[in-house]
This record gives sequence, structure tokens and C-alpha cells, in this order.
Amino acid sequence: MKKRLGIVTSSKDVGSEYKRQLLKVFNDDIEVFNYSFDINNVKDINNIDVLLISTYSQYEVIRKDIDKNIPVVIAKLTLSKKGYNMLKDNVIDNKVMLVNLSFEMCIETIALLYQLGFDDYELVPVFPNMKAVPDLKTAITTGEKRYVPDGVETVIDLGHRAIDKNTLVDIAIKLQMENVLTDRRILDYFDELVSSDEGFEFLISKSRTLKNQFNTLLSIMNKGVIGVSEDAVIESFNENARKLIGKSTAYIGKHITEVLPEIEFEQFLKTKKQIINKLVKINENNITMSIFPVSGLNEKDGLDNGAYVIIESFESQENAQNMLRLQLANKGHIAKYDVTNIIGKSKEIEEVRKLVIRMGKSKSGVLITGESGTGKELVAQAIHNASSIKDKQFVAINCAALSPSLLESELFGYESGAFSGALKGGKIGIFELANNGTLFLDEIGEMPIDLQVRLLRVIQEKEVMRVGGSMIIKVNVRIIAATNKNLYEQVEKGLFRKDLYFRLNVLPINIPSLGERVEDISVLFDYFKEMNGCRFELSTEVINFMRNYIWPGNIRELRNCVEYFDNIGVKIITLDHLPYHMKTFIKGTVNKENVITLLNLTSNESFVLSQYYNAFKDRVKLGRKSISKKAFENNIFLSEYDVRRILTNLSSCGYINVAVGRGGSTITKKGIELLESTE
Repeated sequence: MKKRLGIVTSSKDVGSEYKRQLLKVFNDDIEVFNYSFDINNVKDINNIDVLLISTYSQYEVIRKDIDKNIPVVIAKLTLSKKGYNMLKDNVIDNKVMLVNLSFEMCIETIALLYQLGFDDYELVPVFPNMKAVPDLKTAITTGEKRYVPDGVETVIDLGHRAIDKNTLVDIAIKLQMENVLTDRRILDYFDELVSSDEGFEFLISKSRTLKNQFNTLLSIMNKGVIGVSEDAVIESFNENARKLIGKSTAYIGKHITEVLPEIEFEQFLKTKKQIINKLVKINENNITMSIFPVSGLNEKDGLDNGAYVIIESFESQENAQNMLRLQLANKGHIAKYDVTNIIGKSKEIEEVRKLVIRMGKSKSGVLITGESGTGKELVAQAIHNASSIKDKQFVAINCAALSPSLLESELFGYESGAFSGALKGGKIGIFELANNGTLFLDEIGEMPIDLQVRLLRVIQEKEVMRVGGSMIIKVNVRIIAATNKNLYEQVEKGLFRKDLYFRLNVLPINIPSLGERVEDISVLFDYFKEMNGCRFELSTEVINFMRNYIWPGNIRELRNCVEYFDNIGVKIITLDHLPYHMKTFIKGTVNKENVITLLNLTSNESFVLSQYYNAFKDRVKLGRKSISKKAFENNIFLSEYDVRRILTNLSSCGYINVAVGRGGSTITKKGIELLESTE
């Protein structure tokens, strides 16, 4: 099945350009759907695997309207080489206008041009509906010529900005299509973009006219830079180059091949063409080397042509790439929460905060227990951020969310060809990703026994072997595990290994349920209300209800309750406005198991199920259109497509019989029993 990628842009034309670029890389392996503000369809986003949004401000506008489970990528853009060279080769005024769709997009483009070395120009942002347009003769734009003001004499259209390498990597990883990253298509696409090295070369060609500024540039570069004259004599090199090659400044003035025979400079002298990322060995260390000619300079400038050799440790380059992948993957590899995010004033939660700080100072394993929705992952992240490895990775995985075979390959990684469907080149495992950091194993009680054996060995030996591999990989990972089960009971039943239990349970911490910290209910409610910018108020009877309600979903249910009240559009919340599953508690016949079952349904699913129950009692037929209309009357927006999707979900649970044609769907006996048992 093809992956579905959504694109949100300010205009349909820009979206079409991004779609063209993406299909050039992914071909027919994905479906691309455009949403833009100019045709007002940005609230229709659904059934999307990954969403690409052109600016963060656009994300802020639509964030409440998109499914929180959809991974979001904010686009980073660059220039094509064609556009870059066009601007580089044009002689234009020092002060020019930069024309784009909005002020924000103008500023982004100006920042990009300055970053690429075009800082000789004063670029003035110009955008549609601007009140005071500057009187300038020249305009630069990125594919938006239609917005260039009348009277401008020279227009330099660099073409639409291109989706940059990091964004494409991010999209590929979130679509779980990492195999594309080694494909010829993406390499060809990357070759069309301006690289940071080309921007660096351009900066060099300008910086040489100002010796002091160039020396400053050399000193702050995180790569080794060696300046070589046209007759191959070393003129300068920075501190990073000295560290990489172990040479002193005494070699300045000597021929580069005498000092560094490993660098094939003779080949460069013959062709005068760039050499990009060639792997060489210097002092038994693997070094990537690039050589750039100093171009665009002549005798009139009073300078000789030469070259710059840029070198970098291959190992550090690999580490940087791995860290970039970790950040781009955005699958929990960064701990967002710390102890200040553990909200509450009860003595129970204060004790949790103290334990978090103490456990952060240790390197031992932690076992977090507590009911579902109490915030176990938040506590795990807080422990990580209280530790000495807070700047390292925090990698989370849910042991109950994956099949045993998939969980094994995710934890330990696999080699190419390890099993049918394995990615070419293999895949790095979670333990390797978490190396030197923290690995959070959520719902550890659901891990199969055979995987428990492998996990125990990794913890004991601090080494891992990929599925289908033979190489031992050393890992150093702190384990934090969490469960909503009584693990010791699981041990006694033979469902969990005793030796693994005691390995994990070095530092135990129990998170109290919301029912055990009643005084925190109002504190948490106000916190979530403020965080969401809610303006509703609670009636006295609802406040009293909150204090006495059982909260089977704990903090997660409380947060959902705040969002529900915010979305129904009522200023004063009364008991009549409570979600369906909460009303059953008021009637005094609450069945906790059935309340939890209803909680597992979304509020929209509960609404649809209750409508079919009412239709059953009234002996009337009910179709998708009628449901959508009733939802609108109750301040709930459900399209007919949404209703159909909900009916499919309810049918899979056995609560609804979905009819084919115009017969109308009906509630099942199981659905009736569920609702009547909670009336």
C-alpha cells in the first residue's frame, strides 16, 4: 500500500512545485495530497501518514485541526544550483527588493541568501498588500514574479526554493522509507541543490579580500581548512586541520605533497576541478577530503588563484550523521519533559519529584509502575533530564505496540536480507540508537519470554547482535522500564522472568493514580486549561463531580476532558455537557470495566454509538448523513467520510452491523449491552 504524504502551503502553485520535487525522489511509491490556504482546504486533512508544512506559522494556525498522531515535518528550503549560479553571475545593485508571498517567507529567503554568502546586498522584503513599497530598480524572487511591483526594471527569478536534504531525510524516515536514502534518485536530486560547501567556497572567494575576516572564518570552522597557493604551497591552515593531521605551523611555505602525500593534489592541479568527499588515510585515521579551487579571482584583484583543502574526520562525520538521523526521526529520541512538568501539590506527587531527582543521579535501572494514564513516560523523561546524560538520546519504545518479530527487529536491528521484507542495507536497532543515552521500555510486562532472555543478556553483557548478523556491537544504555501490571505477580505466574525482574527493579518508583491524589485534580485541570488557552468555566456541580469521579483513565482522561469541554463551544459547563461515559457515573450504576471500554472509544465513536442506540429504541433507520447532521447540532463536526470511518471501527469491535446499500447500519446486541450496562 502506498504511503500518503500531505503538503500544506500558502498557495496551490507552491504546493504543486513541492509535489513535483517529492515525486522526483519517491516516484510512484507515495501519494501526495496538496492543501493550501488560498483554496481553503487546510481543514480537510485526513488519512495522511506524514504531513509536510511549509512554515511553522502555518502549523500554528492548523495544529488544532490536524490529528495529533500524524507526524509533522516543517520544511527547510534551499536554492537549486541553477538559481544560485544565476544570482552569483549577475551584477546587480547593492540594495534590491526580495519578493515573496508573505513577510515571513521573505525573511526566510533573505536569511537563506545571506547564509549562502550573498551578504553584499541589502535585501528589502516586499510582499502582496504591502502598504509602502520601496522604490527600487531590481527585484529578486523565488518563483513569485507575479507579485513583483510595477516599475521594477530588472527581475531575477531564482525559481522556487527546493526542499533541502535534511527535510527529505526527515520525510523518508517518518514514512519508514529509509531505503530511498541510498537510491540513485535522491542522490541525483541532492546533486541539483546548493550544498553548504558551495556556499562556503563562495564565502572564501569574497573573504580573501579581507585577510583578517578570513582568518576569523578559518578559526570558527568546525572542519579542517588548508589554504594552498596556485603553485601548491601551503599558506595557512586552521586549528582543526592541525589536530587532524598532527602537523605544526612550521610546514607553512612547503609544498603540500611533501607534507601530505596522502592528498592527491597533483590530480587537482591537472584538472583544476573540485574533488568532493574523497576518503583518504592520514596517520592511520580515515579522513574525508574535498578540494575547492578559488574561482572568480584574477590579477586585477591582486590575488593568485589557489585552492582550499577541507578535511574532516570520517568518524566525527558519521557521528554527526547519526545524531542528525536521531533528531530527524523524531520518535522520542529527545526527552522533552523534566521534573518541573510533574504537576501537583499533593504529598504523594511531591515524593515522586524527590525520587526523580535522586534517581537521576544514579546510573542504575529504574522500574516505573502505575495505572494507565498516570504519566509514566513523562516521569521517565524527567529522570533522564535529571541525569548526567541528559544531553544524550532518550529513545522510547512500546513493547505492546509491536508483534514479537517486529519488536525483536526494532530492539536489536537487522542485517540486509535477514528476513523477507528487510530493508536493503539493514537497519540500526533501538539499543544502538540509544547508545550512551537512555532506553525507555514502556509496557515491559507485554514483552514475550524469548525476547526477555535476549534483553537480559544485553543488560548483563552490554552488547547486542543484530537479527541475521554475526558481529557483536558494544552498547552502553541506561534502562528505564514501565508497566501498569504487577510484575511480581507475573513472575509467580511464569509470565515474566525473575532474573530480568530483579535486573530492572533496582530503583522502583510508583506513580499514584489520580484517585490517590484528589487534591491535584483541580491543579491539573487548571494547568491543562491554561495550556490549551481555554475560556470555559465549570459550574459548581461539575466541580463537585470532578472531585468524586473515579478517573479510570487518570491524567490522560482529565486532559481529554479539558479538550472536550473546549471543543463543544459552551461557556459554562454543566452536568449535561459531560462526555457520555462520565454521565454513567452520575446515575450511580457505574461499571468500571464498561467505563474503561467506553474510554477506549473516542468521544466521536461514543457519540455515534449512542445515536444508533437511540435509533434502535425509537425503531428508526439512521444513515451517515443523519449522523453528520445530528453531530453538527451538538457542536461536533463529523463529515460523512468521518462517520463511515467510525462505523468501520465500531464494526470491528462488534458494536455495529454495517449495512451495504441504503438499508442503514444498526447497533448490535453487544453494543446495546455495553450502553445499557452503564445507564
